[in-house]
Amino acid sequence: MMIKLIVSDIDGTLVNKFKEIPPLFWEVFKLIQQKDIRFCAASGRQIQSLEQLFAPIQQQIAFASDNGALVKYQDKVLHENSIEKTLLKPILETCESIEGIAVALCGKRKAYVKTENIRLYEEIYLHYPAIEHVTDFNMVDDDILKVTVCDEKGSQQNSYPKLKIYECDFKVVISGDMWLDITAKEVNKGVAVSILQKMWGILPEETLVFGDQMNDVEMMAQAKFSYAMKNAHEEVKKIASFITDYDNNDSGVPWKILELIS
Repeated sequence: MMIKLIVSDIDGTLVNKFKEIPPLFWEVFKLIQQKDIRFCAASGRQIQSLEQLFAPIQQQIAFASDNGALVKYQDKVLHENSIEKTLLKPILETCESIEGIAVALCGKRKAYVKTENIRLYEEIYLHYPAIEHVTDFNMVDDDILKVTVCDEKGSQQNSYPKLKIYECDFKVVISGDMWLDITAKEVNKGVAVSILQKMWGILPEETLVFGDQMNDVEMMAQAKFSYAMKNAHEEVKKIASFITDYDNNDSGVPWKILELIS
């Protein structure tokens, strides 16, 4: 097996329930470097959150943030796909009628959050540290990469049934138990992975990916070695080629990398 690129989702995949990268990963990353293997963090999170999380190795890895709407390597933006803000008006109006949610407009500079629910605001802040509370989305002046919904009633049961009507024009995807993301139609992590594969001359047969949610499905199609986490959504387990032996709370990703590349 010749692996040249490893791509991992973050929440529910690489980090544990405390949103920490397992200590084993830092040891495994040294081995990844020794073997000249590329690494990419692919997430629904904003770029600022990912760069903060991987601060010690920020210049050595690639990032696909906002579900692939932004792809970055060594401070250079390789790909960016924003949404014309006026097109989001119907979506934001629908969100106003959904109980138990907070909405964030995820811009290139910040996430702009409109909610009076402190618990949901703090939950969003965990993944979007570059954040600003707003009372009117019309006042936001930024390139919008994504709309994120944080749903205390559960995204699959509560917000998705009401927002899936926009799937004709946008990518609407459940990205966690509490999370739902809306991006431009052609945005997904698979596109981000293909951009990196092309840049580095790496084939799908040389690519290893890890994920746990429906926003990871497209990137699994870009890799021969696609792993759903032991704790993954059941639909993701059906799509992936393999399932990890351990879940995200037991360092499932670094253990599997160690097994495959040692």
